[in-house]
Amino acid sequence: MRRVLPNCLSGIIVFLVSIPLCLGISLAAGAPIYSGLISGVIGGILVGLLSSSSVSVSGPAAGITAIILMANLELGSFANFLLALTISGCIQIAIGKLRLGFFADYIPSSVIKGMLSAIGMLLILKMLPLASTFSHNYQQLKLLLVEAVEDGHLIFWKNFWLHLNNGAILISSLSLLLLIIFEKKLKKIPGAIIVVLLGTAFNEYLVHSHPFLAQANLVNLPIFHTTKEMWSQIIKPNFLALSNPLVYFYAFLIACVSSLETLVNISATERLDKVHRMTDKSKELFAQGVGNFFAGLFGGLPITSAIIQTSVNVENKANSKLSTITNGILMLLSILLISKIINRIPLSVLASILIFSGYKLTCPSLYYKTYKQGHERFIPFIVTVLGILFINLLSGIILGLILNLFFVLRYNSKARVDIIQELYPTGVIKRLVLPQQTSFLNKSTLISQLNTIPNHAQLIIDARSTNFIDKEIIELIEEYKDEQAPQKNISLNLIGFKDHYTIQDHINFINVTTYDAQSILNPDDVLNILKQGNERFLNDKRIHRSNMTDVQHTAKTQHPIAVVLGCIDSRVPVETIFDMTFGDLFCIRIAGNVVNNDILASIEYACHVVGAKLIVVLGHTGCGAINAACNNFQAGHITELLQKINPAIETQRQLSSQVDQQFIDNVTNLNINNSIQEIGRQSTILSQMLEEKDIGIIGAIYDISSGKVNFF
Repeated sequence: MRRVLPNCLSGIIVFLVSIPLCLGISLAAGAPIYSGLISGVIGGILVGLLSSSSVSVSGPAAGITAIILMANLELGSFANFLLALTISGCIQIAIGKLRLGFFADYIPSSVIKGMLSAIGMLLILKMLPLASTFSHNYQQLKLLLVEAVEDGHLIFWKNFWLHLNNGAILISSLSLLLLIIFEKKLKKIPGAIIVVLLGTAFNEYLVHSHPFLAQANLVNLPIFHTTKEMWSQIIKPNFLALSNPLVYFYAFLIACVSSLETLVNISATERLDKVHRMTDKSKELFAQGVGNFFAGLFGGLPITSAIIQTSVNVENKANSKLSTITNGILMLLSILLISKIINRIPLSVLASILIFSGYKLTCPSLYYKTYKQGHERFIPFIVTVLGILFINLLSGIILGLILNLFFVLRYNSKARVDIIQELYPTGVIKRLVLPQQTSFLNKSTLISQLNTIPNHAQLIIDARSTNFIDKEIIELIEEYKDEQAPQKNISLNLIGFKDHYTIQDHINFINVTTYDAQSILNPDDVLNILKQGNERFLNDKRIHRSNMTDVQHTAKTQHPIAVVLGCIDSRVPVETIFDMTFGDLFCIRIAGNVVNNDILASIEYACHVVGAKLIVVLGHTGCGAINAACNNFQAGHITELLQKINPAIETQRQLSSQVDQQFIDNVTNLNINNSIQEIGRQSTILSQMLEEKDIGIIGAIYDISSGKVNFF
């Protein structure tokens, strides 16, 4: 009961809000006044049952009113339009079954915003005559309205002032004022239904007290006493029009626009939902397609997810489909039971509600925000608006899409494909990293970048991060590999190319440390390589390596350029902080980076046998071994190891006896120097190599807080 009651109450409130909106949309579309209510019933009950959203409310689509007006004119009758709507439902069902809902993600938001803004303007322009004029000839006024929307010249303005009516202006002005108050101050109250009730009551008062101000243009809903009578009177689709090609054009147009509006609104609904439940968009399109199929059969209007009713539903704590189904049931009962009451509603009141809704779609702040986002977004937006206003809806959308595509092509033609210069122990290698999506749009930039590669260079074309490569790009790379690279003596590696591409990985040179690379380096060269590696690590610009390729090329032999005596601390990964890989470094790790015979033997092997050119004794800040030794920690074999740090401690105590952070930092530096001295003193081999400058030795401190290695 706790779950049912809130949803039923929310369904009642949504019903009260939906009634004026359904009637207003029918009026705006130039359709029979009951058609919006029929779509409200189908959207609430049928679509509500099939939808995958728990809170979305479906109903007649305000965004398709211009299409309905155009379709009625070009197809010749509302019955022919209903046939197009029925077919559009079948198209949407197919779209949903084929799981094509994701296509909406590729519609530019600038075009969507432009479409909605133009629809807002059309709602205002179409409703102004009904909101401010008085005419006993409703059909003449509706025809004037349709012509105004169709030719874009706004012809009703020519004689607009002749038709102004004080009563209509008074009612519509008061209605707009109330809607603004509800929007600004009383958001939780359903302002639309309150405005309808007060506007109707006020007009009834004018009928009896000031007849010259009372409105004769009222809702003209047919009175149905039974469902059978209703079925006999509503307009049905004209299946004889199946041979008319325009029927299929409008069917496709309605399916596309209503699907787009639904997907946009569903995305907004996911954000409105208090628990942010996700919706299966393809399933939602299927549900909307079923709804539009039956809306066409039963004389309704196109159905989409309706964001206004949905937001009311969410605000009133609905959490299941029961609320939207309740709304549909109540709307069906209203057609059968309260038609006479609904027919007392002045059209000027409904026009005011639609004018207010139109303003929210096309408010000035939207234009300003889009303008601030840059001309590549604003121009497609404003062209879409103007195209819809002065040509038609489809032309405006197509113009917006073409302009957006132009900016996409322009941007991609200038998009950079950077060539990274990387310093390996083997020398300078240039790496061209292909974008994640590499299409023909990148071809011009790629050609210009490849042309900058000098003769005798080493180049890697890296496709490991790429998900898609256009065949145009594949052909370009193959041509470069087979013709241009050999002509310029460029050594070329291709890595990361997927198995399904017609081009495969190609290795022309290896970039792990080789004997030739190691032999030409001196200790200063190696030190420079380590410094540059640490800079790359600090700037998060580490070399793009192919680990398994490096593993394969170092499996048979190794030629490291340096040996690093470091601490076992887990926060000091030696290869990582120097941006080195397989085969580049010998790493000896022991607590406190102290020296013993086994470590000396390892360093002798690295330098004398394998050919490493530099010894680095690497300490680090926050060293646990140094701290333990300074505080005279003793336990098992740890005591014996820490005694090797005592010479540094004794030296520091000659300067200060207080064990504080400065004391520990100084001991860390002194301990590095002590290890360097022990290496030269205890190893005749290393001492001789140092004297002959075959190798170098240097101390360094790694800062565990910053990642910086300071050499000294």
